[in-house]
Amino acid sequence: MIKNVGSAQKIRAEILRRVQENADLGESCRDCDIPIPRKVDPVANGGCNWVVDEFPGVAQECMAPLKAVIGEMMREYELS
Repeated sequence: MIKNVGSAQKIRAEILRRVQENADLGESCRDCDIPIPRKVDPVANGGCNWVVDEFPGVAQECMAPLKAVIGEMMREYELS
């Protein structure tokens, strides 16, 4: 599969856009924020060269849907 290539800021913005447009999430989850993705070794990270692994201030009920969106993005995007 050919992946899109994007900057950390672009990947973060796309994650937040998808979260905000997700009809299944409540208002409190749509307003959550995440840090900028950081580069990692793709061999140690399932083939993806970036990760978001800290979620300061994100409510517990928002973690699973947020991680699902991030997992989807990790399959689609490489960090430039």
